Amino acid sequence: MATTMALSTRIKELMVELALCQAAVGEGVSSAALTNKDVLKPKEFVGIRSTCGVNNFLWRMKNYLHAKGITNDAVKVNTTSMFLLILRFFGGKTRPQIKGKV
Repeated sequence: MATTMALSTRIKELMVELALCQAAVGEGVSSAALTNKDVLKPKEFVGIRSTCGVNNFLWRMKNYLHAKGITNDAVKVNTTSMFLLILRFFGGKTRPQIKGKV
């Protein structure tokens, strides 16, 4: 019984919030103007270090694909994409057992 009352009260609260949100959307968001402080700036490009990282990755991928005997361009793209996703997911810090399987 207490759970039903608590849920009923919560539903009423959520309905009030929903009505407020619908009213705000109906008016539009023109009152919420963005300022320069609201927009995050991207990190500064570090040319030499980033370029070396990309060049090293491409060189390693080229050698890996050559060693595996992969000549089909579609397979090369898929394999490289897989490596990029794994690096992105693990932040470039993969565990040794994952490195061995990839």
